[in-house]
Amino acid sequence: MKRIIALILIFVVTQLIIQSNNRLSLSNRVAIENYKNPKDDNWEYIKYRLFDGKTESVYKINPLMDDGPILLELNRATKLDSIAVQEIMEDLRALLPLKTIEYLDDYAGEKISNTSKYKNDWEKKIKDIPYHRLRYSVVPLSFEIADRSTFGAKIKTVLSDGSSIERSNKIKEEGFKREPNSVWFFFKDSISYEKRKQYIQYEFLRTLCFIHPNDLNSYADIANKGVYFSQDYVPQYAKFNEQDKFLLQKLYSENFNEQFKEYMYANYPWRYASNFLNKKLTKAKALIIIVGVGILVFILLFGYFQNKKFKYSFLNYFYPILFIMLNLAYFIQIYGYIIDINSTITWIESLYMIVGATVFTVIISLSLWLFDNLIKKQNLNFTLQLVLKVIFTFVAFNIPMLAVGKGIIQNFQFQESYAPILFIWIALAFGRGLLIYLNHMAQSLVNEKDVELSRLKEANTQSELKLLQSHINPHFLYNALNSIAGLAYKSPEKTEKMALSLSNLFRYSINKKGQQMSTVKEEVLMVQNYLEIEKIRFGERLTFILEVEKTLENEAIPMYILQPLVENAIKHGVSQIRGEGLIVLEIKQEDDNLLIRVIDNGPDFENGLVSGHGLQTVYDLLRLSYGDKASLHWENAPAKHISIIIPKN
Repeated sequence: MKRIIALILIFVVTQLIIQSNNRLSLSNRVAIENYKNPKDDNWEYIKYRLFDGKTESVYKINPLMDDGPILLELNRATKLDSIAVQEIMEDLRALLPLKTIEYLDDYAGEKISNTSKYKNDWEKKIKDIPYHRLRYSVVPLSFEIADRSTFGAKIKTVLSDGSSIERSNKIKEEGFKREPNSVWFFFKDSISYEKRKQYIQYEFLRTLCFIHPNDLNSYADIANKGVYFSQDYVPQYAKFNEQDKFLLQKLYSENFNEQFKEYMYANYPWRYASNFLNKKLTKAKALIIIVGVGILVFILLFGYFQNKKFKYSFLNYFYPILFIMLNLAYFIQIYGYIIDINSTITWIESLYMIVGATVFTVIISLSLWLFDNLIKKQNLNFTLQLVLKVIFTFVAFNIPMLAVGKGIIQNFQFQESYAPILFIWIALAFGRGLLIYLNHMAQSLVNEKDVELSRLKEANTQSELKLLQSHINPHFLYNALNSIAGLAYKSPEKTEKMALSLSNLFRYSINKKGQQMSTVKEEVLMVQNYLEIEKIRFGERLTFILEVEKTLENEAIPMYILQPLVENAIKHGVSQIRGEGLIVLEIKQEDDNLLIRVIDNGPDFENGLVSGHGLQTVYDLLRLSYGDKASLHWENAPAKHISIIIPKN
């Protein structure tokens, strides 16, 4: 019961968490919260400009070398172009003091631009850096009309005075994401130095990062739009503002990604931050959470249903599968809650999922129940039954899912979502097969142990019975010899008679040696001989009556079951009184049992039955011969007696 309560608590608590956060989608709640409580504008600028909302990866110059330089390669630059570039480099050095910003030739210490000296030997090193790696740090700026033969698409901007700027679009091509864009300027002679510098600065800065096409409605009212404000190229309007400077400083700092993560998790819900930074990683986290909860649920379910049998065999299938289907729906809900910030899951939708899971459970459990009953009647060997059950388990779980699969999985493409569910069905099929196999092996071992234990018990019983019989003979012999010794000087005739009776008793024991059972008639005759001996000893003070139903004389009873009872009646009954003693032995049928009763007129039993070797022998004989099917009890009223009830053969 505790396990079921734990399962219900897990489900209810999680539902409360999901429902409490699903009045609006997470993205809408974040938008409203940002409107009411604005975040840091500089970090928001970075968030929407540098990140695509799917991965924490951002582009910057030479991603292979975090501490690498920023190098420029000029081609056909005029004096004014060179001066403008030099001033731009000085401004950038002041903004990024820890970054090396130089011309390629100056960094290499020799003129290598526009030559094939290094291009034909990519492994040649410059300051211990292979040229093919250093090349990703170089921004090529050309002041001429772009070469039409240059590989890849280009983006062109025509300026108001007829000048134009073109850029390679390599950053958008998968194979060139590491290499900076190349830029070609074609300036009219009439363009001013200030405009020339503005355009060069804009294009140079835009090569240092990649801008994503995210919506920036919250920045629509900014009059002085920055260099990185729009993914589109607008060099004639954009200004290098403070937000652009903040972006560059953070992007080229040593721990940029850590700073951004810290900002996101500090200012946004963890689900939103996690999905924005890395959707793939968030999906992996969601799967880990589901697997963890799934293992916990499985342990609780297995602990509850293991070896549990219900009155109706169909329920042995229905209840476990119901919990499996409910938890599958529950896991789908958790997965969607974690990775989809635009989804909302209402109580009604949760109820639909429960109803759907219950319908599926009826179909699956009924199919498995009917199939298992069918193959059970075919008398197939265990291996074939196991294979068929594994295969049909997989089929049974898949049929209803394939029939309405697209309708049950919310917010996901069916083909993408069904793959992990298919894996779950395979795991369940093989898991069930493993449990069937283990149960079969365990039952086989139990059966073998039961057979072995039965043999050991039987051998032990034989040994104990022989031991008890060996105990009875010396015990009785001791008492009889004492009686003979007491009469030897008083009455030779009685001594002779007692000796002959004792001889008859031992003749009986010798003839029955090795046997465990005797008949009522033979055991009563033994008791009669014993009482004849005791009557010689007690004389007229002892009277005995033997009342045995004739139809029971051939019934089998354990050897020596009667004599200890009669001996106990004499020792603790008749011998304790001065007057006439009476012993009555009754054997009759009562329902389907034999009732054996020994009555005496001695003192009442006090504080329970008188203990002793004789009665312990009777206890042991009953236990070894009948287990818990026989009973022994005693009473003082209406007449003092000891009774044994044993099953009739």
